[in-house]
Amino acid sequence: TCEICNNTSGFCNLCMCVICNKFDFEVNTCRWIGCDLCSHWTHTDCAIRQQLICMGPSSKSGAGPSEMVFRCQACNRTSELLGWVKDVFQHCAPSWDGEALTRELDYVSRIFHGSKDPRGRKLFWKCDDLKEKLKSKKIDSKAACRAILIFFQELEVDSAKGLENGESGRLIAPQDACNRIAEVVQEAIRKMEIVADEKMRMFKKARMALEACDRELADKYREVAELKMERQKRKVQIEELEKIVRLKNAEADMFQLKANEAKREAERLQRIALAKQDKSEEEFTSNYLKQRLNEAEAEKQYLYEKIKLQETSRASQSSNGGDPSQMLMYSKIHDLLYSAPPKPDTQGHPFRTNP
Repeated sequence: TCEICNNTSGFCNLCMCVICNKFDFEVNTCRWIGCDLCSHWTHTDCAIRQQLICMGPSSKSGAGPSEMVFRCQACNRTSELLGWVKDVFQHCAPSWDGEALTRELDYVSRIFHGSKDPRGRKLFWKCDDLKEKLKSKKIDSKAACRAILIFFQELEVDSAKGLENGESGRLIAPQDACNRIAEVVQEAIRKMEIVADEKMRMFKKARMALEACDRELADKYREVAELKMERQKRKVQIEELEKIVRLKNAEADMFQLKANEAKREAERLQRIALAKQDKSEEEFTSNYLKQRLNEAEAEKQYLYEKIKLQETSRASQSSNGGDPSQMLMYSKIHDLLYSAPPKPDTQGHPFRTNP
């Protein structure tokens, strides 16, 4: 039945502005205004630009331009703004930080800038005052939030007193009194349900955050235990490596000792081999000289026998006559052979001394 929903393709009345047909995620703020009757939503900036926020008759009394109202472009009906702002601040302001609170106070000031009723003017002045205090850091966001909530409570008290003073001169019909009481009770129940839902949501959120913290803490404990185990393993590995290093050093020292002993043994054997080599050379030289001496003795004996034979032959020739020069030569050879002294068998090499 809604012309905007039927004529606009892809339009969603729950999340899109009826003026610009755009949506964002700025929920639970004063930047969106909802219609109390058709549930369409409008950006506050779009509503101010299209002059849909203005003075109008009260939705309660229905008489005269008494308060600031929002006229919905979808259904062309009005919704009061003071109660809507109060509900937004009561349910959402405690979760805002200083920057968000300042921004929301600025939106409320722009909404009630043209207000002519006393309550709207008071709200406009109060928002300007809190903005200045926040900018100058005279108060923090929590104090400003408490101040605006107390201000809304004071407005309710003032409104109740005004109604009592206005109606004290006339009697109220029982049916009207019951209707008003029922409205008040329903409004109180609605607010209590909203507060309960919000508290439940916050409780669930806090519970989820606590569970997440518990899980993270358990993970950290597990990581710490794993790190301790890893550290212990590394410590054992380092000790084993140190033992291996000490063992290898001991083996190296042992091998070095054996190498030194082997070197000394090799030097000793080399000295023995050199000594034996010298002794062998001396023995070889001695044997060689002995052999040569024996050969000379044998040659001497041979010559002696030959001379003896020649003497015998010469004696026989002398009896028959012979050559005197030949006889003289034989005589000299004989003298040389018998005049040379014999050499002993133990005579050594002429250039070496026997040990």
